[in-house]
Amino acid sequence: LKLWFNLGLPPKQTAPRHRSTADSMPDLVAKKVGGKVLMVSSLDENHPGDNMIDGREDSYWISTGLYPQEILLQLSQRSQVSNVKISATNVRGIRIEGCAEEDPVNFHPLAEDALEEVPQRLQVKDIPCHSNEMAYIKIMILSGYHDFCTVHRVIVE
Repeated sequence: LKLWFNLGLPPKQTAPRHRSTADSMPDLVAKKVGGKVLMVSSLDENHPGDNMIDGREDSYWISTGLYPQEILLQLSQRSQVSNVKISATNVRGIRIEGCAEEDPVNFHPLAEDALEEVPQRLQVKDIPCHSNEMAYIKIMILSGYHDFCTVHRVIVE
């Protein structure tokens, strides 16, 4: 049994924002809010880099070569970065770097971590980062559990 009460209050009006998870910060790299994949170190036309920021986990980018692999992302707006969440397969070592300059040239380490091997499932990892205001994020996949890896989703908060 569901009861609905009308208290005579107007519905909440908020600007639509893409959110990474309920009640969390907005995703600064989501394609729908203006985030961009500027560069990936491996190209596969069936699995392009834009798949990482399309908001879906059933699409992905795939590496086609040796490690390390690089992913360069432009944030939708300059912002402090507190967390990078990645959904991937076969990723072992990962480093997150940030750049605050107008052009993505000089990057500084924000975090480094390792993902546990999870056979036949997505690896999902929150990587805490502490940064000043950033314009670009570089994800370096330093090593993997197999020759190829996939990145299904990247969320930058």
